[in-house]
Amino acid sequence: MGKRRSATEVAAVRARLKAEFVSNLSSPGMALEDMPLSSTDRCQWRCSADGCGHQWAARLQFRTRTVKPSGCPECWKRRNRAPGPGESLAELDPALARQFRRNLSRPDRRPDTLRPQSHDLCEWECAQGHFWPATLANRTNGRGCPDCTGHGRSPFECNVAMLVQAACGLDVELDHHLRLPGRRQDRFDLYLPEPAPGLLIDLDPEWTHNRPGSLERDTAKTKAALAAGLDVERIRSRGLPPVPVPGLAHHEAGPGVNPEDWAEAVGAVLRGRGLPWRQLTPAEVTTALTKGAQLWQKAVAGPEVSAVDVAPHLEEEFVANLTNPGKTPDRMPPGCNDVCLWRCRKPDCGYEWKAVLNSRALAGRGCSQCARAQVGAANSRPGPGESLAEVNPTMAEELIEVAGHPGWTAFDLLPTSNKTCQWQCPEPHCRFEYPAPPNRRTGQSSGCPRCARRRTVAARVRPKPGKSLQDVHPALAGELVEVIDEPDLTAKELRPSSTKLCRWACSKPGCPGRWDATPDQRSRRGGTGKRCPVCHPPRKGRTQP
Repeated sequence: MGKRRSATEVAAVRARLKAEFVSNLSSPGMALEDMPLSSTDRCQWRCSADGCGHQWAARLQFRTRTVKPSGCPECWKRRNRAPGPGESLAELDPALARQFRRNLSRPDRRPDTLRPQSHDLCEWECAQGHFWPATLANRTNGRGCPDCTGHGRSPFECNVAMLVQAACGLDVELDHHLRLPGRRQDRFDLYLPEPAPGLLIDLDPEWTHNRPGSLERDTAKTKAALAAGLDVERIRSRGLPPVPVPGLAHHEAGPGVNPEDWAEAVGAVLRGRGLPWRQLTPAEVTTALTKGAQLWQKAVAGPEVSAVDVAPHLEEEFVANLTNPGKTPDRMPPGCNDVCLWRCRKPDCGYEWKAVLNSRALAGRGCSQCARAQVGAANSRPGPGESLAEVNPTMAEELIEVAGHPGWTAFDLLPTSNKTCQWQCPEPHCRFEYPAPPNRRTGQSSGCPRCARRRTVAARVRPKPGKSLQDVHPALAGELVEVIDEPDLTAKELRPSSTKLCRWACSKPGCPGRWDATPDQRSRRGGTGKRCPVCHPPRKGRTQP
């Protein structure tokens, strides 16, 4: 059952719907206040959005459900239509539009015909030449290139950090995490712990800080850090507006992301604070940039122990990372909770399923289809003394093979198994082969279907007590010699109306008459039908002389 809504939540839902309620179509005259939120009554609604006013019919329970409540269909269509003037990605975020390469969901839609919050899957190319797929909404909300972001770092930040460390001789930490009062965990690009209490530096290049909302986020983060008594500096790319925080100096670098230019801007900040700084020689710059590249490679290489190190087979079964597209198991720790798509590596399976990475790397979960098959096979194998051969050896002798399981014998089957088997009737005159599972044979006591049909037919033709040929026509029964097809039958086992061909002998003394006829032919007309051909020869035609 779902979580029970509070009175405040119920009031909020009713207030939202009251502005759009028109009438109750199922129970005319009933007001919205008189209906429970789970009512199935069909109502008329009018959209309250500016410029819409569309009317539509929908059940109340669909509009009040907690998960994806229904709304105005016209507004929903409008959100998925091509953008109007001033609403496209190309107009609202031209920098992001320049990274667009192609639309994978709808190839005909491009930045000039896409809204910024569209969920179309597109291909992008970053400034470093990396290609990756991501939805437009994710990109608009701040998700960048996965190859240029290694655990909160970038090659640009790594290079700047190593240049600053070489020039000032102080330790520089990358991607410093802090939890400020009233905020979630924040990250600062550079942190110099000495001299105490330390200096936090954020680098704001244009390619990551010129998006809508970036200035507001930078301002809120800086204000929170200063309010907590921290020492913060921001270096922003030329052309970006300064962060409107009183007392915060505005430092510029760039344009572009040349690490030497940005390191020089950091040096100006440090020199202004009386901290050491020296100009690096070309050889020292090369060494520092080499260390930066090595630091970046370590960052993008993933954790020290990856999911592939713990479970190497995951690399073969990995298809795609659904939470962070482009990120592979060799760049994720074993405890990562990213949801991934997997494909079973067994040639005869190939099943695809979604699962969290840590459930596969740490919990050892695999293909659910193969697991069910293994569990079913394990449950179908008998224990000591439980096999069909041991419980019912007579039935086991009739087993020929188990369909789909070559090599299985009666020792591999439970008497209640539902696996189809091939059997052979043990009767010498039959030897019929037929398929059936053991549980049908043991539970329903079924056997050879051909013998069963024969027994059923025989039961149908056998007379009831007092109704046999012997009981009804004893004189005819005395003339019966044999039943031609079934010599074992007697007159006591034949109906008078039987159609079995029999041989008869005349009961009159000295008559040699013998003839073939069915009991039905003989019992007609009170037992005078088809009599002895010697005693009662057939009449000659009138035309005969």
